[in-house]
Amino acid sequence: MMISRNFGGWFEYGLMAARRVYIYRFNSIFSILLTGVTIYLLTVVWTSAYAGRTEVGGIAIGQLLTYLTITNLQVRFLTPEIDEEIRERIREGQIAFDLNRPTAYPGMLMASAAGAMTGRLPMLLIGLPVALVAGELGAPDSVASGFAYAASLVLAWIIAVELNLVIGLVSFWTLELTGFQAMYRLIGNFATGALIPLWFMPDLVRIIVQLLPFQAMAFLPVSIYVGEPATGHILSALGVQILWIALLVLGIRWIWHRAFSHAVIQGG
Repeated sequence: MMISRNFGGWFEYGLMAARRVYIYRFNSIFSILLTGVTIYLLTVVWTSAYAGRTEVGGIAIGQLLTYLTITNLQVRFLTPEIDEEIRERIREGQIAFDLNRPTAYPGMLMASAAGAMTGRLPMLLIGLPVALVAGELGAPDSVASGFAYAASLVLAWIIAVELNLVIGLVSFWTLELTGFQAMYRLIGNFATGALIPLWFMPDLVRIIVQLLPFQAMAFLPVSIYVGEPATGHILSALGVQILWIALLVLGIRWIWHRAFSHAVIQGG
């Protein structure tokens, strides 16, 4: 009943977010070109690292290049930016209106992220030819891997939104997010496995990264795609993502309760 009552509001909020994507078309085009350059440079570096070998550590060069191409496309186009939205609403004082709407604010933010992602999908289709030229893009290892990847991709997006929401909620205590965002992106860019797959990380580093949710945003789904599930089995890899979604939901509920109370106290 609650979902049906809020659906209209969520839909309109998501629609506005999708439209905003096309307001900054130059940024989108630049993002596509930057992704192509990143994929090309990673392809050159990792091809050199293989030094003419067709396989290293059980990972074939074709699998690796496909992994790098898909991972960087995924990270570039499916990463939400609702942390900036939260900060701006608080900075401008508009958050008071959001908190008094009948639709819960976290739900509106999820709808905004979904709308923005939908708006970026046509750009992803434009980015695919760039990725094909810059890197390598092969078919899924199997039909089962392809379907599992699609499911894992949805879970990865949910985790990305949840993590971004956590960063954004920090704005209720401080308007300056630059440090938190820089730390989040620095750790995230490495821990997602977009630059260095977890297969090739030193044991200690890999163990630490596996204790963080970032690998569930990129490494887990794409490892399924190339036929080398990070956990050894497709179902267990999906299970790890579902576990992180549940844990982050609990964390967000706790943070949101404290943030809401803080806003009410500060705002009277």
